[in-house]
Amino acid sequence: RGALDEALRHDPPPSRRAELDVYRAAVAEATGEYGRALDRVNAALDARSPAGARAGVDESHPTVSGAGAADVRLPPDARVDAHMLRGRLLLRQGRADFGWWDLDRAVQLEPAVRGEAGVERLRWSVAGADRARSRRAVDGLLDDPRASMRVDTVSKLVDAAREAWGPRPASALLAAVDSSRWEREARGRLQLQRASYLDEVGDTAHAAEIALAVSTGLGGSAAGARLLIADWRAERARDLSEVYALRTLLLPSASDSAVVDRLAAVDRLESLVALGLDEPLGLFAAGELARDRLGAPLLARGLFLAYGDQAPADPWVPKALLAALDASRNESDRAWIRGRLEAYPDSPYVRAAHGGPAAGFAQLERELEVRLTELIRP
Repeated sequence: RGALDEALRHDPPPSRRAELDVYRAAVAEATGEYGRALDRVNAALDARSPAGARAGVDESHPTVSGAGAADVRLPPDARVDAHMLRGRLLLRQGRADFGWWDLDRAVQLEPAVRGEAGVERLRWSVAGADRARSRRAVDGLLDDPRASMRVDTVSKLVDAAREAWGPRPASALLAAVDSSRWEREARGRLQLQRASYLDEVGDTAHAAEIALAVSTGLGGSAAGARLLIADWRAERARDLSEVYALRTLLLPSASDSAVVDRLAAVDRLESLVALGLDEPLGLFAAGELARDRLGAPLLARGLFLAYGDQAPADPWVPKALLAALDASRNESDRAWIRGRLEAYPDSPYVRAAHGGPAAGFAQLERELEVRLTELIRP
């Protein structure tokens, strides 16, 4: 702001003054002075012109109605920036028709800003809960090969739409992604995002079809597809063989660090289960790993129950049973586990679960941590 004000003190010619007003308006926008920003950018664009009128500028605005408003031509770059800025400001006010007009005008003047304009359309359409315009914005972005560089931002904005409207409308925003002109890696990321939304609403067959198609490629999106499929399979896995089979799925992307971590978790699970044959606490550790690192709650439930069967006198069996209860989806299963917990009325874990005093709880947790550390030490 100081540099721009200093430039104005040198009495620049009208065209230069108008250019400075554009960037003074940008400073005002950045500091939250949106009304001042709109005043300045309107003045810079000469709101009396037909272009200004079509953009929806209020003819009673002081920069329009005042006598002697300058009729100047902005340099091309500054004019593009001005339309982009005014578009954002009008969209912030909820004046979508006018804001979109300005963004369209910026793209007409400089096609290279098409992606940036599309992101602004999407940002403010989502903020304004305008689903139709949000869809148009996403379609426009997906039709622009250069917009693939904005994949992170587009992904976050679509996810914001999912938070606001739910997964089904969010998946509809990405309906055109398969025919997008984006490069494969960026396109694959959005395809997987759509697949996750479809899975969330129960369209698992379509979601799997999309993810499998992406997994046939190379690079990060293919690895992401394999991890997403692994997530789905692990979530539904009920026995160890289903989780061990994830290795076959994941190995083609073994150069990816996240895949390496997942494969290591599967290997660790197998070693803990084998250890549990001699030391039952290994089954408890395997259950925690299945739940926390592999996202396999049903398998974890079975491992927790197996630990309880192997060592019913261990003080950590109630903790395992409570974990199994939490992972149980069927009410009859939950009732059965609650019945097993009745055998441990004095357990600090059971007392804590009921909100009562739990003397000895912290000591048991410390001892468990020591035992597990010794157990899983390489």
